[in-house]
Amino acid sequence: MRYGCAVLVAILGVSPAWAQQAISARSGMIHYVEGDVAINGTSIHPKFAEFPEVKNGEVLSTEEGRAEVLLTPGVFLRLAENSSVRMLSNALADTRVEVISGSALIEAGELLPDNAIAFEMKGARIAIPKHGLYRLDAVNARVSVFDGQALVTSETGKVTAKKGHQVTLAGNSLRDEKFDVKTSDPFYRWSGRRAAYIATANVTSARVAANSDYRASFTGGRASAWNWNPWFGMYTYVPANGVYWSPFGPAFYSPGMIGGVYLPQRPMWRNGGYSNNPRGPGMPPGLSAPPMSMPPMRSGPPAMSGPPAMRGPPGGGGFSGRGGSPGGGPGRRGGN
Repeated sequence: MRYGCAVLVAILGVSPAWAQQAISARSGMIHYVEGDVAINGTSIHPKFAEFPEVKNGEVLSTEEGRAEVLLTPGVFLRLAENSSVRMLSNALADTRVEVISGSALIEAGELLPDNAIAFEMKGARIAIPKHGLYRLDAVNARVSVFDGQALVTSETGKVTAKKGHQVTLAGNSLRDEKFDVKTSDPFYRWSGRRAAYIATANVTSARVAANSDYRASFTGGRASAWNWNPWFGMYTYVPANGVYWSPFGPAFYSPGMIGGVYLPQRPMWRNGGYSNNPRGPGMPPGLSAPPMSMPPMRSGPPAMSGPPAMRGPPGGGGFSGRGGSPGGGPGRRGGN
């Protein structure tokens, strides 16, 4: 019987490991660390495929290190060096995180209807009602919106900051001013590389889901999810439908959309021997499958940009190929 199950899995072409879909009941999975990272002052050194959680009331801090945390499906929290955050609530319907020190970047790829994300910093509350890219700097008491929209509320008032605006908590008031969204630093560029790595893992995860009964998890109104990719040793974000374009550029494909973009190369008989077909079967002339790479996951990554076929438009993040979804109707890719 066990042999028969193994044969069935082989026929389907799906490893049982692929079935680990992280539809978690809470936010706070520590997905990646490098350097000195601690929970409540105790250093953590995750092994391969080991992902600690930040529980309610716990403080995640970095010294000479950085960290990436998965919140609600589609929302990444990344911490710079010498930064710390406290998990106030890890419930998906009411995820709240306090930025205590340093800098945090929040990439919100999708906000599901039953999920909510908010942050606290220096006595102010920052709600994120839309997908986008946000930076919270505790040292300057400043909220910067690279893409999307943030609602900043303090005891003295409320400000709605859109793309290209930053709000400074100046004394007893909120000051809204414009800034250049092309501004970057090493932490910003590191976050972009992390997005590219995770998007690369999305290609194989979405493809496996599209080629098997596993796809049923993403159809029939099912929600988007964090999905375990055993080849990369990491979780990736897989939308239920459409394509999510990260503000950093890479794309995250749903199982229903990946077939039109990625078709693996297969050997074909030519001139008395096998050779690789330069175009995948069914691929239009001149369009080849995107190159794949296997980056190291548990050490500091080198500079990396996403595969050419996965590069998004420069206008910002968003969804395309899905109607009536968070982020806009068909064809929308840009932010505000």
